[in-house]
Amino acid sequence: MLADAGAVDAGGRGLLVLLDALRSTICGQAPARAVYEPSPRALPTDTATQRPAPQFEVMYLLAVCDAAAADQLRDRLKELGESVAIAAAPPDSYSVHVHTDDAGAAVEAGLAVGRVSRIVISALGSGTSGLPAGGWTRGRAVLAVVDGDGAAELFAGEGACVLRPGPDAVTPAADISAHQLVRAVVDTGAAHVMVLPNGYVAAEELVAGCTAAIGWGVDVVPVPTGSMVQGLAALAVHDAARQAVDDGYSMARAAGASRHGSVRIATQKALTWAGTCKPGDGLGIAGDEVLIVADDVAAAAIGLVDLLLASGGDLVTVLIGAGVTEDVAVVLERHVHDHHPGTELVSYRTGHRGDALLIGVE
Repeated sequence: MLADAGAVDAGGRGLLVLLDALRSTICGQAPARAVYEPSPRALPTDTATQRPAPQFEVMYLLAVCDAAAADQLRDRLKELGESVAIAAAPPDSYSVHVHTDDAGAAVEAGLAVGRVSRIVISALGSGTSGLPAGGWTRGRAVLAVVDGDGAAELFAGEGACVLRPGPDAVTPAADISAHQLVRAVVDTGAAHVMVLPNGYVAAEELVAGCTAAIGWGVDVVPVPTGSMVQGLAALAVHDAARQAVDDGYSMARAAGASRHGSVRIATQKALTWAGTCKPGDGLGIAGDEVLIVADDVAAAAIGLVDLLLASGGDLVTVLIGAGVTEDVAVVLERHVHDHHPGTELVSYRTGHRGDALLIGVE
């Protein structure tokens, strides 16, 4: 193989030199050897004409999908990448695998034909970035996902770039796709981006979008904000002059320290942890549970604020949704002033859809 490649065995060549020197010393005569000329180096392969390897390995489990839909998915994944494998994994499910540059599109292709679970996205290795080094217009940015004209103005006024759910969405919750997220991240023009999902991005879309953005050479840090009030708390401590890891930690800590809930108007009769509600009642919600049932939004908000302030707090933030009057904020401000001395309340009309009020306590 060495001869075919035009190369010389360096160890063998060295042994010959030693033996020739020994013969010259003992016999006084050096043997005649062929003169070895260095062979030209093989020219490097022109990598510019080669297709770069895909950036990500995407795997997930697909259920509620028939054979025809699986074939349709296979064709779509072949358009997106290579190493496509779809294997039946009983009962009535498929294991999906693909190498691609667009992890979000690979996941969305599965969502289009069935129910996706157990998503795993792994970086295959370093590859070419979507933007060249030095192609960023600024060092760091914050991307906040918000709903409502007032919310967009509020977050933009604090220096954040905003991404909004579609106007035709039945509910803005978890409406943002990985495609929309990665496009918005890259469009910030920043090398480091802090993402505030604020409850409007599903976990799998957030992971897929941030992973794909990393493939573009962006250092993305998703901050765990489950509501816009937590997003405001995180944005308040953002400092672009700090190290990215320090800034991200401070923002995550501020978001986690903000207790939050929401007030919603009941649309049907139902049994909750706080009792039975009827259409038109105000519901105070913390986490996924209804903790307050009251006659109207204002009464439910008062009960929820009292619960959130039970363990203390200096600031109450109230975001007013579409269709809710300013009178509710006036009632809440009076209640906080009378029953929680030393606590400040601020309110903003954000015009968000879904919940009537978003309430946070810091």
